[in-house]
Amino acid sequence: MADVLAGRNYVAREHRPGRERVVQRFLVLAIALLSLVLLGQLAYRLAIAPRLTIDTIVVDSNLPFTDEQLLALAGVHEGVGFFSVQPERVAARIRQQPIVRDVRVETVFPNRLTITATARVPLAAALARTDGGTVPLVFDEDGVVFQVGADAQLGDLPVLSGLRFAAVDVGLQLPTLVVDFLRQLRRIRVEDPALYRLFSEYRIVQKNEYAYEVVLYPMHYRLPVRIGTSIDADMIQYVMMMLDVLQREDRLSSLAELDFRSGEGVLRPRDDGGHR
Repeated sequence: MADVLAGRNYVAREHRPGRERVVQRFLVLAIALLSLVLLGQLAYRLAIAPRLTIDTIVVDSNLPFTDEQLLALAGVHEGVGFFSVQPERVAARIRQQPIVRDVRVETVFPNRLTITATARVPLAAALARTDGGTVPLVFDEDGVVFQVGADAQLGDLPVLSGLRFAAVDVGLQLPTLVVDFLRQLRRIRVEDPALYRLFSEYRIVQKNEYAYEVVLYPMHYRLPVRIGTSIDADMIQYVMMMLDVLQREDRLSSLAELDFRSGEGVLRPRDDGGHR
């Protein structure tokens, strides 16, 4: 029995050096391959990468800038090193312009740069009182002001009133309290532009720091309509139907407002001290 055990130990000792040689060869081969990869990367970065440059720039934009102006804002130009361009930094530079709603910058190996940018679309305007007089502001559904004063192209935009401004400048952000309402307005404008154009003014009546109401001023009826904080196409159609009936019945002049906060349409006579 002792002879058998001794024989097994002898065989194990005979095979151990062989396995060690296999492991050593594998390690040497792995180190050699890793060294080749590192040398290849080093050679690529030192000899090849510096020669790769951006020689094609594709700009897809509706911003009020020429391609040359946009590239100047982005801080890039043809001939710049491909690997020196950091798309996120380029996009961040362009995004500093308040009129920019969205921008995407991509590098396409080995020599192309693409810039896709979209501008904010005017949704409504506001009038801010300053020491120099009343200053118009134009903003989009995110409540970002991107046109001020002489640059404000009001067109037939409705006015959002009832807001107070401590300062007036491009890039001003309207209170987050009303942004949801602005986005509802945009949805109406996209889905049914005719309904969107039925009101000349939306007055924000702030009840406290967290709550407000909206008073609508129709274009063709001299009767304010008080709603909550939500507006949609169905509501507008119902409101306009009621206003049309009231006008045909010659009752508008006796009313202070149409209160639609409950969704039923409550008539507030002029002499009842109703909401104004």
